[in-house]
Amino acid sequence: MKKILAIAALALSFAAVASAQTIKEQDPAAHQPRVFPLNEQHLVFHSNILGCDKNFSVILPKSYNKEPDRKYPVLYLLHGHGENDWEWANIPVSMINEVVTRETNDGTAAEMIIVKPNATEYQSGYFNQEGWKYEEYFFNELIPAVEKNFRVIADKGHRAIAGLSMGGGGSFYYGLRHPDMFSSVYAISAAVGTFGSGPKGDAAASRAIRGAQGAAQEIFNSRVDLENLTKAQLDAIKTVAITLDCGDDDFLFDANVATFQQMKKLGANIQFRSREGTHATYYWYDSLGKALEYATRHFSEQCK
Repeated sequence: MKKILAIAALALSFAAVASAQTIKEQDPAAHQPRVFPLNEQHLVFHSNILGCDKNFSVILPKSYNKEPDRKYPVLYLLHGHGENDWEWANIPVSMINEVVTRETNDGTAAEMIIVKPNATEYQSGYFNQEGWKYEEYFFNELIPAVEKNFRVIADKGHRAIAGLSMGGGGSFYYGLRHPDMFSSVYAISAAVGTFGSGPKGDAAASRAIRGAQGAAQEIFNSRVDLENLTKAQLDAIKTVAITLDCGDDDFLFDANVATFQQMKKLGANIQFRSREGTHATYYWYDSLGKALEYATRHFSEQCK
């Protein structure tokens, strides 16, 4: 009988404790988010070529303010369609900072200045179009402005370009059109070559992709005729290290493979990389670190 009463008393004590376990919100002040603060500046200047104010953003290396006499290599990081200099691949700023911090802290990537242009205001795209001479702006205004106001090593050996989707196509295009400007190109899920039809089962997206990218491809073909490059043009392109990086389930996969094969036949310094993935943020996040590493490997030895 005493044993039964003891068990009953213990059960009642557990019930009392359980009823006292009221759930409440944590104190947010006791927990700080895992962020990697970098010196990112959001800037603007008036473009005479475009006839409007143009935004761009710059991520400065952690040592930038501590070593005022040091100069750095530079990576131009191009966004995709519908994005801007504040939004790259729809990845939160803290995650971009995490990638940059991780890659530079362990020495995998060199400290570099990262410039994020904005090719979406008013019109969209990295090509010269009617009323939107963006390529002229990029090379004749943006790059000179960066090199005047920041401590970059202003030569081909310390200048790289990368991008995703529309920006992947833009970085590939700029590398071919201006091979004297860049040591490397890292094009992610790039809008290049003969484009795919769009995500399976999404007719509206397919129509939009065929329209927007088809127009971009027409512009590209009118400026870079891969079938009729002169020897001088081809020799210049061969000085640029190029990587096409595209997920195996990306609707642009076939276009990237075909472009790689065409460039390989021309003898270009190009490689193709693919992992499991689609045209999506998680793939681009993983590729960002690879782009930083790739740019570093092809910067001139003096910046290592």
